[in-house]
Amino acid sequence: MLQQTRVETVRDYYRHWLREFPTLTAVARAPVTRVLKLWEGLGYYSRARNLHRAARQMNGRVPETVAKLQQLPGIGRYTAGAIASIAFGQRAPVVDGNVTRVFTRVFAKTQQHWELAEALLPEKNCGDFNQALMELGALVCLPVNPRCEKCPLRNVCRRGRLPARRKPALRPVTESAVFVRRAGKVFLRQRPATGLLAGLWELPAGESQKILLTLRHVITNRRITLRVFAGKACGTGRWFSRRQLAAITMPAAHRRALEKILSAQD
Repeated sequence: MLQQTRVETVRDYYRHWLREFPTLTAVARAPVTRVLKLWEGLGYYSRARNLHRAARQMNGRVPETVAKLQQLPGIGRYTAGAIASIAFGQRAPVVDGNVTRVFTRVFAKTQQHWELAEALLPEKNCGDFNQALMELGALVCLPVNPRCEKCPLRNVCRRGRLPARRKPALRPVTESAVFVRRAGKVFLRQRPATGLLAGLWELPAGESQKILLTLRHVITNRRITLRVFAGKACGTGRWFSRRQLAAITMPAAHRRALEKILSAQD
């Protein structure tokens, strides 16, 4: 959940997830539709699909080594190192954005961070060391206005300069969708099984003379303007009652648009 997502956003999702899925076996036994539903709003849904696939492969037992962890869907070097060191006490390094920032400043190096992380590992308590290093970057060695006076490494830090980072320009995109309601039910279509937002339900594409609302949101490198029109059912799709709508997974913007329109009409 924390991959590319802030702790403040994840916290409530994590607690809800653990109530629903207290064990790996519970995740493995759940249908992927339920897994995606609990993930709704976090984005990057491939993470949820990978987690579900990994749970089924693990058969209730998490591998303890970096090599075996990296064989699971969605687990790369950093995640494998974090699990192996923190959960199982393995001597495995981790390098995330926070660690990269610490190393860049302390050692005045912009490369070879994995080699540094491995060389600095203590013989024991590597999980504690890795967590401390990540927390140092997250709480003290901040990207802007670092709290150098609080840093335990201030006497050895070379104050290396972070490489200039340019935020990628957001590409403006306009999407049009139609809201169709009949006998209290709403017509939706399902996205393809592969690609962006795979398998999620959404308002079908289309336009008409009557616009109901406009929403703006950002996904990765796109600034999207979603316009929703009153329309007629066309193409393949399904009709959903209010209760059924609550059970399916939708892109966050389409969910917001739908709730606003239904609230205004009821």
